[in-house]
Amino acid sequence: MRTTPMILAAAALLAALPARALDLRDLPVVKAPEACPHEGPGFTRLVPGGPCTRISGRVRAEAGTPVPARPGLALDGAPRGVVSGAGQVAIDTRTQTDYGPARAYIRLGTGR
Repeated sequence: MRTTPMILAAAALLAALPARALDLRDLPVVKAPEACPHEGPGFTRLVPGGPCTRISGRVRAEAGTPVPARPGLALDGAPRGVVSGAGQVAIDTRTQTDYGPARAYIRLGTGR
């Protein structure tokens, strides 16, 4: 498969197009998230008038070499490096309804 001529043709076509400068005044203005101190630390309102949301998580990574007496040897008996990782993310959303407070919480994780 010969894709090099197609890539070169696409690059030549893009190079022939006129360049346009970016004007910052043309970009839309986005408001910063609004804090929700009544729900606790870390909660923000991403949409004006919407629910308060907190996204949190953690990551753990390990790398090293095993002691030869430990399991982790390959079939040929040579020690192999140990690499492992784990992570977790939690999303907590809270809002007030006509029936009282409503809360949605999800936590996803992998590893230990």
